[in-house]
Amino acid sequence: MATHSTCATPIKGTHMRIIELDACGVPVTGTDGQVSVTKGFIQVNMEPQYEDGVEFFERTADGSPCVNQKDDPTLKRMNLTSQFCEVNASSVALMISARELTTGTPTTGTGFAVAEGNPTRRYSLEVWQEVAGAGACDASGQQRYIYNAWPNVGATQLGAYVIENGRSTLETTSETKGASAQWVAQVAADYLPAGETIDEDEHWVWNVTTTAPPTIACDPTTL
Repeated sequence: MATHSTCATPIKGTHMRIIELDACGVPVTGTDGQVSVTKGFIQVNMEPQYEDGVEFFERTADGSPCVNQKDDPTLKRMNLTSQFCEVNASSVALMISARELTTGTPTTGTGFAVAEGNPTRRYSLEVWQEVAGAGACDASGQQRYIYNAWPNVGATQLGAYVIENGRSTLETTSETKGASAQWVAQVAADYLPAGETIDEDEHWVWNVTTTAPPTIACDPTTL
């Protein structure tokens, strides 16, 4: 058990990074993969999904309780709802398993086409937050950040997209799986304490760090 603890007040969301994964949750490297960093999101809402524990209750013949026990609930996954005010054609096509529409040299993604069928593509989702108040910097004067990571995300569905006399918001809903060791080594290591790792049954990481978020850019990059 730790002998000291870190206290921080999270506020706002400053950066989001989306990294393409294969079916096993391993980052796709080189030109076959994609990394996108944006600030054009409105919110990411996480809702844990639990399976209720089995309840055992039995009465004796005279009506008195004989067995009264309930198992603990089981965490199955996290459901994520993300809303975007800026639509990045490349990253949205990845998230919703759509076909990206491209043109020119160098190739530029201009949009996407959504087909019927099952969403198959996977990605990791990371969000950085500011630390509010007096704890915004550590004792040495370095700025602190809240690092949120969902290492393996998929089954992404489109939400409502409204066209009206106002701003349109693109919404997605998705589900998490556990992390892969390759994702931890290639992606998360810079934002975790030295020597720490993420287990394959862990779906959400929250950590206070002084490592700065990646640079925001419209153009996707690669690992």
